[in-house]
Amino acid sequence: MVLLLPLASRAEDCACSTAPQGAACSTKTSGEWTICESANFRFCCRGKTTASRQTVEAAEALRAKLAEKWLGEDFLAGEPWRPKCDVILHTSQASYLQAAPGGQQTVGSSLVEAERGRIITRRIDICADRAGWFANALGHELTHVVLADVFPNGNVPHWADEGMAVMADPAEKQNAHFRDLRIAQGSRSTLRVVELMSLAGYPRPEQQAAFYGQSASIVRYLVERDSPERFVNFVRSATRRGYEQALREDYQIDGLRELETRWARYVQREATRSIVASKDLSSKPAIAVD
Repeated sequence: MVLLLPLASRAEDCACSTAPQGAACSTKTSGEWTICESANFRFCCRGKTTASRQTVEAAEALRAKLAEKWLGEDFLAGEPWRPKCDVILHTSQASYLQAAPGGQQTVGSSLVEAERGRIITRRIDICADRAGWFANALGHELTHVVLADVFPNGNVPHWADEGMAVMADPAEKQNAHFRDLRIAQGSRSTLRVVELMSLAGYPRPEQQAAFYGQSASIVRYLVERDSPERFVNFVRSATRRGYEQALREDYQIDGLRELETRWARYVQREATRSIVASKDLSSKPAIAVD
């Protein structure tokens, strides 16, 4: 969930701004806050929830993994994030929803703000009273933050932004999105590809489940044709020259209509493969255990 809020809405930032600067990995307290800081992150926690050194180091490793996947090795050779990314760990859903209004169905949200082409805010809010929040939410939200660095004013097209973020979700969560896509296809409630890529924001609530599955499926299809880094270059090119030209130049696909046809065949093949794999698994004899 990407959250775009005015600066005045970030009520907790003043608590995090007291974190020390420059330490490799340090932990300090400020009032009721515990602040764990590394080269690129400030984990800000209060109450019973804390971020361990291992958690912060794991976040650094995850950032490096995502950046190398989507942006290439050259990105990792650049300067550390300034400003750092504040990760707010909320101890209750009520606290989380104050920072992420409307996020009742989510565990995490991210906020990136840019001014004159420079990132001025990086922030992730996590509902940390949920078990498995690191695996279930941080990779998804951190993908949004990483990608914003290479798009003008942090403006990543929504379908591509969410599609790439879903690819960082656990396998069971990705599979749930793809099931939603197949259900939507059965009821013919998916968006046309041209409509999906033209969205300035999120679709209507009743289309959101299909939106995530459809976006992730198209991202996966194009990534499998070449590489994650090529896909990001394609999206950047499309924001400047349009999807029709970018598809022809980067994937030798003759525009959005052909993309829709090829992607539909891809989805059908993936569905068939999934059915066959499921049947093969169920046909295997049980192993007797003495």
